[in-house]
Amino acid sequence: MSIRSLLLQSLTILSVASCSSGSKNAVPPESLPMEEISLDNTDAFTATDHHWRIAGNVYADRQQPHHMEIAAGKGILVCDLSGNTADSTELRTKLVHGDLDLELDFMLSADAAASILFQGKYALQLKDSWLKDSVTNTDCGAIEGRPPVLNACKAPGLWQHLSVRYKALRPSKPDSNGVYSASESGFASVELNGRAVSRLQVSNTHDTTLRDVPGPLRFIVHKGPVAFRNIRYKTYGNDRAKLADMRYRVYKGVYKNHDTLQQLTPVKSGSTDSLTFHTGDKRAHLLVEGKLRVPVTGQYIFRLQAGGPARLMIDGNEIANNGGTRDYQRAFYGDTTLEKGEHTFQLSYANYDESLVLLYEGPHIPFTALTTPASERMAEISPQMEYPVRNAPAVQRGFIEHRGKVNPYCIAVGMPGGLNYAYDMVNYSPLMAWHGRYLDIAEMWHERGEKQLEKPLGAALELAGTPSIAELQAPDAPWPDSIREDSSSYTNRGYKLLPDGLPVYLYTLHQWSVEDYLHPRSDRKGLIREVTVTNNGSTNGNAWWLMASGGIIEKLPDGSYAIDDKQYYIETDLSPQIVQSKGQYRLLVPLPADSKKVNIQYSIIW
Repeated sequence: MSIRSLLLQSLTILSVASCSSGSKNAVPPESLPMEEISLDNTDAFTATDHHWRIAGNVYADRQQPHHMEIAAGKGILVCDLSGNTADSTELRTKLVHGDLDLELDFMLSADAAASILFQGKYALQLKDSWLKDSVTNTDCGAIEGRPPVLNACKAPGLWQHLSVRYKALRPSKPDSNGVYSASESGFASVELNGRAVSRLQVSNTHDTTLRDVPGPLRFIVHKGPVAFRNIRYKTYGNDRAKLADMRYRVYKGVYKNHDTLQQLTPVKSGSTDSLTFHTGDKRAHLLVEGKLRVPVTGQYIFRLQAGGPARLMIDGNEIANNGGTRDYQRAFYGDTTLEKGEHTFQLSYANYDESLVLLYEGPHIPFTALTTPASERMAEISPQMEYPVRNAPAVQRGFIEHRGKVNPYCIAVGMPGGLNYAYDMVNYSPLMAWHGRYLDIAEMWHERGEKQLEKPLGAALELAGTPSIAELQAPDAPWPDSIREDSSSYTNRGYKLLPDGLPVYLYTLHQWSVEDYLHPRSDRKGLIREVTVTNNGSTNGNAWWLMASGGIIEKLPDGSYAIDDKQYYIETDLSPQIVQSKGQYRLLVPLPADSKKVNIQYSIIW
C-alpha cells in the first residue's frame, strides 16, 4: 500500500504579518522548507550493491529477528541483510555537507543494527533497543561512543523519527596574538521519536586533526534489514546578514500602536552598533532604524520575541508584529523575499519587560540572532521534580500537552515496570502512552504551579484522544472529535480504583454504559484495554467502538494491525473493521442495537 500524505493543519497566530508576496491574512512559515532526497530510485547515492533497493512498503515481524517483507514501489530505501553473512554494507549520499539539519524516518527489524555517519565519519547509532531498561554506547541514539540519556526506541517494524542538528567539526584558527578561539561543534541535538536523547558539543581549540571538509552521509547497516524514508535536510554555509548604519530614538511612555511615535518627540537619540533593548530605557519606547545587508537573494524568515509590543519593518513593509503581548517566550514569525544587498529596517519596541530577541533564517543560513545575547531575558528553568513509581500504581490529575495544545482534563497513570499512560477525562479516551519513567511534576509546583503541566519522562506515543464510542448512521459517517465538558450526552462520568490500584473509567452515552480499564500486558510490552459496553435500553441505530484512528491502518500478516502509518500496533482476537473516511482511517467494532453487553479487549503496543 502506498504511503498517503497527511493533511496539514494550519495554526492561527495572533497579529503576525504575512510574507510580502502572499495574502495579508496568510500564516507565515516558522522555518524554511527542507530539501528532500528522492527515493524514487537510488540516483541520489553513489554506486550501490545488491543489498540496497527502493520499495513502496515494508513489513517487519517484531517477534522474528532479521525479518522484513518488501513490496514494490517507490519512497522507501531498504537494506536487506537477512540471511546474509556480510559483516555490514553501506550507502553514501552524493550530497556532501558541513553544518546540517537532518530529519528522517527509519524502521528496524528485530535485532537490527545500523549507523549514520555525518561528514562520513562521526557516527550516530540506530539499533533495536526496544524496552531495554538501561542503554549503552551502542544503543539507539548513541553518538560517538556516548550512550543516549534515555531509551526512546519503538518496537521493531514501526516507523521511528530521527531529527539531528549537526555543526561540522572544524579546528579553530589563531588570531594575530596566537590565541585560539573556541567554537562549539558536534551534535547540537539528537531527537528520537520526539525526545532529546543525545548531545555532543566539542569545544575546538587547536586540534589540527579536525578538518572542515564536507563529507557524505554514510548509511551503514551492520545486521538485519533496515528501511529509511522521508530523508530531508538543510545545509548551511558561512554567509550571514549584517546590520549597519543604525540610529535609535527613545520616547517617553510605551505604545501598542507603533505609529503613535510619529506624533511624538524623542527624549534622546543617537547611533548604535548593536541591536538591544539596553539602548533604550525601562518603560520607554525604543525605535531603531538602519540597514540590513543581505548576502544572498532568497526567502528570509524572521522570528520576533519581546516582552512588550514589538514590530519589525523592512523596506517600509511590516514583516512581524507580536500583537502587543508581554509573553517574551512566545515567538512570532514573518517572511519575505529579499534581494542580495542593502535593505532598510525599523524595529519598534515598547519596553515593558526588558526582553527583545530578533532572529532570521535565510538560504543556507541557520536561525541567527540580530539582537545581542544580553537583549534576551532568560526564563527561569523549572527544576525537574520526578514522581517515581515504586511498588504500586501512581495516579496524578493535571494538565498535559497533547498535539501542541494543553489539555486540562487529564489523569496520568504510572505502573511498576515502566508502563504509563495519560487519559482524557472529558473525551474518555487515552491521550498517550510511554515506556520508562513516569512524570516530571515540577511545573505543578514551581512558581506556585501556575502552568499545572505534568510532563512524561519517556518518549510518548500520542494517540488520537477522540471519543471512543459514537452512534453513527454508517461507519464512515463523521466521527465526533471531542465532547464538551458540559455535554449532556455523556452522564454518570467518573472512575473507581480497583484493588490493584488502577482506575476503571465509567460513563454512559445515551443507553450505552461503559467500563474502560487499561492495564499492563503480562510481557510488559504494551497496554491491554478491556472495555465492557452494556446496552440499557433501545435505540434506532447502532453504535461503534473506536479502537484506533489516524493515517493508514493495515492488517499485518501476523494478524495484528499497524496504526497511523505504522506508528503503533493493535493486537486483538476480535475482527474489527478498517474504515476510511475523508482521508483518515478508523479501526471499528460494531455495537449492535440488539446486544445487551459487548466485551472488547485489545493490546496497544509501541
